[in-house]
Amino acid sequence: MALDQTLLERAAADGTTVFRLYHWSEDTISFGANEPALRHWSRPRIEAAGTATVRRPTGGRAVWHAASDLTYGWTAVADRIGSAAVAYHQIHARWVQAFERLGVAATLAPPPARLPGLRRGACFENAVGGEVIVQGEKLIGSAQLVTRGGLLQHGEVSFGDRLAPLNALRQEPIEATRPALWPSLPPVAELETAIAEAWLASGARMAPVELTTWAERASVQHVGRYRDPVWTWRR
Repeated sequence: MALDQTLLERAAADGTTVFRLYHWSEDTISFGANEPALRHWSRPRIEAAGTATVRRPTGGRAVWHAASDLTYGWTAVADRIGSAAVAYHQIHARWVQAFERLGVAATLAPPPARLPGLRRGACFENAVGGEVIVQGEKLIGSAQLVTRGGLLQHGEVSFGDRLAPLNALRQEPIEATRPALWPSLPPVAELETAIAEAWLASGARMAPVELTTWAERASVQHVGRYRDPVWTWRR
């Protein structure tokens, strides 16, 4: 989260656009920036289970990030895209291309009749239009943060049903009603390669070592905030 925050600031400052892929070191729940986590999720149950938590700088609702899943972060100058909605669809369209390269039929979700907002629930329970759908399941959910000059978009590629472990950690647990079979996906390494190829084909280039080194050093200033339980459970 600290790295994504830093790259967002860099985009706003000098226009540097970065698309990065990463994995979590352990299973983790991330809350949206303004999500009322204390109202919806049981902190005692989460802590008793030893599950790591963090609050994202982006919006949306809770996401279970399995260590085997794949997360992406994209930072850019907001004005160059046209709008946050355009960015949301464009990035997901490239994920669809990546899936298609690997022989997986993927589509973008149509908008629902009613948006979920920040009511009780998790990110992957609902599609709000534009997410990546495979065999009827929402496999990529994303959230955004728009600042003065910068845009950050986060997204998670789920390689399994991640709502099941979240259900037991709600303030009021509910019975899981997910399908027995999750869509079959290619190995994560192959998907990483396919999405990288999709970006490179659009004119992107691999990030120079200097940028990576700078981002790791500069992000230290934000680490304390994202590790602080007071920030994570601020509401």
